[in-house]
Amino acid sequence: MIPTAQQQTWRPNALDARMGLCVVICCLTSCILTAFDLRFPVGEMRLDVIQKVTACISCLLCCQDGLEASRKAGLTRVLVTAVGGLVGVLVVALDLLLGSNMWLLVPLLGVGLVATLCLCRLAGAPAFNARIGGITFLLVACTLSGTARIWYAVFRLVSTVFGAVVVSVVTQLLTRPAEDR
Repeated sequence: MIPTAQQQTWRPNALDARMGLCVVICCLTSCILTAFDLRFPVGEMRLDVIQKVTACISCLLCCQDGLEASRKAGLTRVLVTAVGGLVGVLVVALDLLLGSNMWLLVPLLGVGLVATLCLCRLAGAPAFNARIGGITFLLVACTLSGTARIWYAVFRLVSTVFGAVVVSVVTQLLTRPAEDR
């Protein structure tokens, strides 16, 4: 009996395996940094330099079938994260300047989100990726308080870049060149 395409879809493929390996590398790196307490102090908090979830999400979104597609996805991911983070930092700065008033932050969030979406599209990111920039913006502006939000944005970008680099390296090492196929 020959299995149908639907019956075969549950089996992991090379892309699934690469994504799994990339996620393991990012998690392991984050855990090692935490185990050695290599975190960034902000007041009483200690922020992860490599944010485990952010780096892993970067892996899942950047890992594509080939090296060139993975690199392009990685560059787009870094771009929208940088745009969302930068607009988030600007909104945070305004919020701090205005005395951290939650009633003033709400309209700033709306304006900042629209600005993030427009800037991501202006930079050439597809609409879906612009939404990822919007998620970054919202996380930066809303996740922590005070100036810790600015550092959160920095380490979110670092973690995104780290995940994209891990994907590029793993894809480079595990994907055979076209002439070898």
